[in-house]
Amino acid sequence: MTKERINKLLTELNRELHKAGDFDAETRELLRQLNDDIDRLAGDTESSALDRARHLESRFAADHPVAERLARELADILAKMGI
Repeated sequence: MTKERINKLLTELNRELHKAGDFDAETRELLRQLNDDIDRLAGDTESSALDRARHLESRFAADHPVAERLARELADILAKMGI
């Protein structure tokens, strides 16, 4: 159930970012890495998934409140999973 929620949030976040369309290359790369990290939740990159979600949340805070909320929710779920 939790992984399904994470995937749903990532889909929503990607949709929101696609609508905004004004993100720099570093932010797009960070999001790609977060997607990769979450795909490998059972691997060694779990802690970086949480770090990336939190970093995205802070990047979106001022200009993209929906994306910020989605990134925060992802970070919260990952933290609750102990990642």
